[in-house]
Amino acid sequence: MKKWITPVVYILALYLAFTYRDEIFDWLKTNDSMPLLFVLTTLLALFPILPYKAVIGVLGYTCGTLSGASIAWLGTTAAAVIIYAAAASVYREPGRRFLAKFRYIESFTSAVERHPFKAIVIARLMPIVPQMAVNVYAGVASIPFWIYTAASGLGKIPAILIYAYLGNSLANNPLQFAIIAAIMMAVSVIGFVAYRMKHHKNSI
Repeated sequence: MKKWITPVVYILALYLAFTYRDEIFDWLKTNDSMPLLFVLTTLLALFPILPYKAVIGVLGYTCGTLSGASIAWLGTTAAAVIIYAAAASVYREPGRRFLAKFRYIESFTSAVERHPFKAIVIARLMPIVPQMAVNVYAGVASIPFWIYTAASGLGKIPAILIYAYLGNSLANNPLQFAIIAAIMMAVSVIGFVAYRMKHHKNSI
C-alpha cells in the first residue's frame, strides 16, 4: 500500500495545482518578493510534493525567464546544501560502511573523490540522475563542501534556464512552447529507448 502513497500525492498535488492555477499565478504575481519566493522554492526542493521542473516552469511563467531561473536556482542550491550537510553529519560513517560492501560502488566512489568537481557537474547535467540521490551521495562520500556547492550550482544552471524559458514561452508564445516541449519529449523518449536497447543487448 505504501508504494502507492507517493504517486497518489503527486497526482493530487498536480490536480490541485491545475485546478487552482489561476489563483496560484495571481498570488505569485502579487507576492513576488525575492525572500518569500526563495523560501518557497527551497521548501519545495526539500519536500518535493511537486516535480521541481514544474516549479521552475511556473516561476518562468510568472517572473520571466531570468528572474524565475534565478529564484529557482537559489532555492534548489540551498536545498542541495542542506541535504548534503545533513547526510554528511548523520549518515557519512554508516553510509561509507554500506558502500564498502559493494566493491564496484566503492571503486566508483573512489573515482568520484579523485575528481569531485567534474563528477558532480556531470551528475547535475544528466536528467536521468535523481538529484536528491546526488545530494545524499555527495554527503556520504568525502566530497569537500565548497567543491560540491560550486559544482552543484554550475551544473544546475542549464536545465533551470531551459525550464524557466519553457514556462515563459507558455505565457508569451504557446506555439513555441508546444514545439520545444514536443522536441524535448521526443529526445527523452529516444534516449530512454536507446538506453533500454543497449542494456538489453549487453545482458544477452
